[in-house]
Amino acid sequence: MSLTFPASFMLAAAMNPCPYGFWNDPTRECRCTLLQIQRYVGRISGPLFDRIDIHIDVPAVRFRDLTGGAGPEPESSASIRERVCAARERQLRRFAGEGIFSNAATHTPLLSH
Repeated sequence: MSLTFPASFMLAAAMNPCPYGFWNDPTRECRCTLLQIQRYVGRISGPLFDRIDIHIDVPAVRFRDLTGGAGPEPESSASIRERVCAARERQLRRFAGEGIFSNAATHTPLLSH
């Protein structure tokens, strides 16, 4: 007997570049050996790792840079909600009659619309 279950999802995963997280950090020295880093990365199964389509190295950001400083005022949650709702409405109009409700379900020919 065989069963097929619907599975439509987007996986976002993260991991440190080494066991302590300091490899390639401009402000802290990494003391991990190459073997330690290889073992650490090797903890992720090869077949699983192969199925992740996009791999991006994201440099460390200082806490001070994340929490403020000179820059524009933060956008309110209400303002962000308005933009998200407007984008969803545009998307629903764009795919009206196609039975598509999210970009994840978009078929290749529709990507040019």
